[in-house]
Amino acid sequence: MKQFGREVPRVCFFGIYDPSYSRNSVLIRGFQENGYDVVQCRVDPREHKGISKFFFLTREYFRIRKQSYNLVIVAFPGHTVVWLARILFGRPILFDAFVSLYDSNVFDRKKYAATSLRARLDWLRDYVSAYLADVVLLDTTAHIDYFVQTFRLPRGKFLRVPVGSDERIFHPRGTPPAHEFIVHFHGTFIPLHGIPYIVEAARLLADEPLRFRIVGNGQESERVRREAARSGLSNIEFIDSVPLQELPPLIASAQVCLGIFGDTAKTMRVVPNKVFECMLMGKPVVTSDSPTIRELFEPDSPPLVLVPPADAAALAAALRRLLYDPAQLRLLGEAAETFSRAHLVPRIIVAGLLAELSSSGFLRRP
Repeated sequence: MKQFGREVPRVCFFGIYDPSYSRNSVLIRGFQENGYDVVQCRVDPREHKGISKFFFLTREYFRIRKQSYNLVIVAFPGHTVVWLARILFGRPILFDAFVSLYDSNVFDRKKYAATSLRARLDWLRDYVSAYLADVVLLDTTAHIDYFVQTFRLPRGKFLRVPVGSDERIFHPRGTPPAHEFIVHFHGTFIPLHGIPYIVEAARLLADEPLRFRIVGNGQESERVRREAARSGLSNIEFIDSVPLQELPPLIASAQVCLGIFGDTAKTMRVVPNKVFECMLMGKPVVTSDSPTIRELFEPDSPPLVLVPPADAAALAAALRRLLYDPAQLRLLGEAAETFSRAHLVPRIIVAGLLAELSSSGFLRRP
């Protein structure tokens, strides 16, 4: 493809991914903003289940195969289709692993035992997909360390690409109402979120003039809601999952937003979407302290409030301080937005990735 007399680079996103999911939408938009023509070759696995998805994905490939690509990216979740991309496109293949299926299902969500057949299949999917890819993307150095140690793969195969967020969707939207102080959380109720610690913090702050809003559904939602009801907490509002476009107004109405507080090993390896989304909206964020979160902001001081993981008392204390310090709230929100716009938006994230790929010689002419 040529534009104004020059060849426009082209990237193909391949797989069974959701292009609206934050990780994927940030990368797709980032490539577009760095001058790439983005071609998507995908199927929805909810419509094409089991082995049929491989057939329909191959059919999609034949629709776009006559074009040439500087990059082919197997998007998240792509653990089960890297092998197909390798067969169809050949080398080089870049795989955005983003998470380990084995770690997520066995050790974080505890869906099944590490010795079970399903766990071993997850381990194999992680290993084979990362092995077959030429470059594997993960969001943190701690995640890279995990893959290197668990699957005995060379460190040079991996690149760190932070999650970030899309400023077209998540941006400041006025001042929250002054008559109430809302503490906002949204997520999928998985163990690394540590929502029981948020509920306990709400109990410790029951006499303070603030209200918790917890948005979402998931693995622990029924248990958490029962516990809140059993404790008679009237300062927590639970809202079911909402479409993406309804999330920013909810964030905008809050004074403080929450990250993750769990005690699983994965909590120490990730910085979740919600942290980036709320920071980009100029919101003060409270989340668990970890080497991973500090790595993201070096050499600058983190523009958020860090508390020990799995510590409801520390979370409650941090929120109480912010409740009575509006100047600090304002400074934290401004710093969060400024840092995010400088480092964690799609154009910046993908520009860094392209620089890494160029220096390694991975980028090729079509």
